[in-house]
Amino acid sequence: MTMFQHTLWHGTSAHLLPLIEEHGLGGRNVMSDWRVMDFLRWAFPQLGFDDQNYADPDYGDLLAIQAAARGGAAGMNFIYGDVYAAGGYDKAANYARTAPELLSFVRTVVEIAHRRKLTTIPDELASYPQIENFFSLDPAPVVLKLPPIPMSSLRSEDGGDLPIDLFADGPVGAALLSQFAFRIDATIPMNELEVLTVTPVNQPNLTAAAYPS
Repeated sequence: MTMFQHTLWHGTSAHLLPLIEEHGLGGRNVMSDWRVMDFLRWAFPQLGFDDQNYADPDYGDLLAIQAAARGGAAGMNFIYGDVYAAGGYDKAANYARTAPELLSFVRTVVEIAHRRKLTTIPDELASYPQIENFFSLDPAPVVLKLPPIPMSSLRSEDGGDLPIDLFADGPVGAALLSQFAFRIDATIPMNELEVLTVTPVNQPNLTAAAYPS
């Protein structure tokens, strides 16, 4: 079995480590269990986003969320049954500070709804207890250092073949690898992962208490 020759990294939240311990990394689609996409597809249309209105101050954030709610777009990680990993620690650490990605989109939708006084959206979080509980916790980003991965389990982020440049020696190959994202079709046991703590960024508490009536 041929193994990929470089270390890969996965950014996530320490609050999800018990689930990874139980099911392995990639062994459970938590975002599906928590109905995260259901919430996004319900909440997003209520923001009245117009992708032709470039004056919208939230345009950049909402354009990405619109793509997620519609099922994804090129270069975006919306197929959540597989594991996504980065070729560089720094890329994974940056992702970890807002991970999981779908929950970061929910957080953004709720923050925008709050600013626009669309109270039905934050109020609806009570119907999604796992999401609401996650948002009540302090940020706890971590990066998981993955074990060697079989080449047969690796694809590019969009599911295609790996570019040949990833295997080049020297600074060009190293620079490309550090910014490249992979999709891994495998389940990795917790005992094969090394957990590295990442400095968090401040995030608002999005529980119902943060949205007084």
